[in-house]
Amino acid sequence: MHIIKKILKIFLVFVAILIGIIGLFFGKILFDLWSNGALFLDSKDVIYENWHVSLPEGGKEIYYTDSGANFHGDGQRYSVYKYDNEETISNAFEWKNKKDKNIEEEIKEVLQYLKEENVKIPEKYKIDFNKKYKYIAKIDDHDDSKLYLIYISDEKRIYIVENIY
Repeated sequence: MHIIKKILKIFLVFVAILIGIIGLFFGKILFDLWSNGALFLDSKDVIYENWHVSLPEGGKEIYYTDSGANFHGDGQRYSVYKYDNEETISNAFEWKNKKDKNIEEEIKEVLQYLKEENVKIPEKYKIDFNKKYKYIAKIDDHDDSKLYLIYISDEKRIYIVENIY
């Protein structure tokens, strides 16, 4: 009986060590994925990883949709962030402070594509280009992917439109 208890203790210690090693191994993998940007906490992280654009702190994502999962990571994404402090948004970027019909048309094309993919954006989360807005646009030099940030100060919202190729 004494030998069986000893063997059982050795076995349990071996299993505990094995579980610890496996835990460290998978922990290292998860840490590497997270630190390399492969695991994201929210769409703010995705925007930063894709565009090196940091959204202002204090915003809350109130809407998000996309065209669906794709092997290459391309497609369309649309999100809306709400802020309490207008000054935070105003000072975050060098916004272009004029209407731009070309930008509006490009964004409408992306939103139309989402609609064709059966993505229905609720009316309360759509961009109202009749209101005064500021914007920034960024184009990726490698594949012509585009990012648009539309800021409507009356709403204290930033609308984010991504068209990834």
